[in-house]
Amino acid sequence: MTKQVTDITIVGGGTAGWLTAAFLIRYLNFRAEGTKTRISLIESPNVPTIGVGEATIPSMPDLLKSLGVSEQEFFIKCNASFKLGVRFNNWNHDEHGNSLSFVHPFDGIGTQLGGQNPAYHFHKYGGPEGRPNLDDCLSVSVAAIRNKKGPKGLEHGDYEKHLNYAYHLDAGLFADFLRDISVERGVNHILDDVEGVDQDENGFISSLKLQRNGDHPVQLVIDCTGFKGVIIKEVLGVKFNDYSQYLLNDRALAVQIPHTDLESIEPCTNSTALGAGWVWRVPLFNRIGTGYVFSSRFRNDEEAVDEFKQHLGEEGTGTEPRIIPVRVGRMEKAWEKNCVAIGLSSGFIEPLESTAIYMIENFVKLLMLNFPDRDYPEALRNRFNDVTGSMVQDIRDFIILHYCTNNRQDSEYWKVAREEMKIPDSVSDLLEEYRHTLPVQTAFDQTFLFNHMSYLTVLFAKGFFKGIEFPAERFISKKDWDVRMDRFEKYEQDLLSKLPGHYELLKHFRGEVELPSSTPKGFAGMAGYGSGQPTVAFGGAGAFKANIQFANKKTDTQIDQNGGNIL
Repeated sequence: MTKQVTDITIVGGGTAGWLTAAFLIRYLNFRAEGTKTRISLIESPNVPTIGVGEATIPSMPDLLKSLGVSEQEFFIKCNASFKLGVRFNNWNHDEHGNSLSFVHPFDGIGTQLGGQNPAYHFHKYGGPEGRPNLDDCLSVSVAAIRNKKGPKGLEHGDYEKHLNYAYHLDAGLFADFLRDISVERGVNHILDDVEGVDQDENGFISSLKLQRNGDHPVQLVIDCTGFKGVIIKEVLGVKFNDYSQYLLNDRALAVQIPHTDLESIEPCTNSTALGAGWVWRVPLFNRIGTGYVFSSRFRNDEEAVDEFKQHLGEEGTGTEPRIIPVRVGRMEKAWEKNCVAIGLSSGFIEPLESTAIYMIENFVKLLMLNFPDRDYPEALRNRFNDVTGSMVQDIRDFIILHYCTNNRQDSEYWKVAREEMKIPDSVSDLLEEYRHTLPVQTAFDQTFLFNHMSYLTVLFAKGFFKGIEFPAERFISKKDWDVRMDRFEKYEQDLLSKLPGHYELLKHFRGEVELPSSTPKGFAGMAGYGSGQPTVAFGGAGAFKANIQFANKKTDTQIDQNGGNIL
């Protein structure tokens, strides 16, 4: 009897379930010789998905491309818009108590200058007039956001670009889009409710009892049942590691509002801090998704709704925000026995940096890299759990950084976030290191998503480095910095001149250019579909990194006058 896994069951739909299905049907069966792997997705017709997350990070274009998805069709079907970064408003105040803002961009020039991190030059000499933040000295994306520019030219097709970008999307429509692609490619879609779960003598899941279809035998089961964790938590009893000691927020409000000026649609997500949390603002093509992530320790639901509506002003008139309980933390093991939890069932870190789909994507990739036979070797499970655990911790730590470095004195919530919440050693050790040397990325360092430039952007914006004299600053020259910034400004002007307005680009990309008639819908955008090899990256140091690039590009050498790199 074969020990190969020939049947995979996904329980739960939504983005987690259908992205998992689309990925597995693509890469298990696309080039397989012999028996195809059967993939079934069981989705309750009675349980709505949460569907709050509508913003993504720059790994998304590569993911859709690797799945053979037409980017143009995706924009039309999911009412997508472009995202060049996240603008943070009111997270810190200046010495007069006025709100500060900064952008965490998805693109930038971070090559060394005179053999040193250019952030040292910014720290010692400051930016040119009108460029008070590090983000505006290293990234054209900041100016593109300010001028409401798109990241690609009107002449560009699917996945072509001038600047790195992610998407804003309608989560419900995106799940439907992935469902249609998955079913078309062979996923068995079962609309039914799971009423019971059977286990064998070793505790492995052997079958699911479905309300309408009876017993459904199981080999490998993937739990995409959201916060409930129907299999990983309720049946297998895996422990939940609670992060509430580090992060205060445990509730969210969500609402959809119309555009008041569609032609001024911003190519960024906005995160605005309020008195007991923060508000997201995600501009889709057809509407705006917004909501308030807050702490019930400082606001009850009614108080939070009032504060949120006051923030929205006239835009909030007549709205009834949906209240969503939030459980922040992760399952101690995302893979237990023959069950793998993906999505909210595996854990959740608040949506401050839009990492939910990134984690779904990489959990599925890691499952593929560690794909088992029906013995489900412990070594593979341990590797999967170790890597996913480190990934979630890496994201958690970067989120914590936003809170513990705030300087707001006008709210008890922000004081507690800074002074009373526990800071894990992994964060406090980094912050202690950064009091002596600026963050840097070398071949000796490993990151998942947020590299040294992400840390630099946030910490500089929050004034963390004020008053520090770094030893490395004695090795740098103001002349180098002046020349670099002069060349950067010319490079920025040239690139901005090539970028259309965001709204103009969206209109053009959605409708003024027809979908290629020779390419099957849902499968376009990847060269050689039907005969070529899938292009998703599994191997190498960058296999699980998003393209938040502050790295070497050809264009970097045009603005770095000496090319002197120590590393």
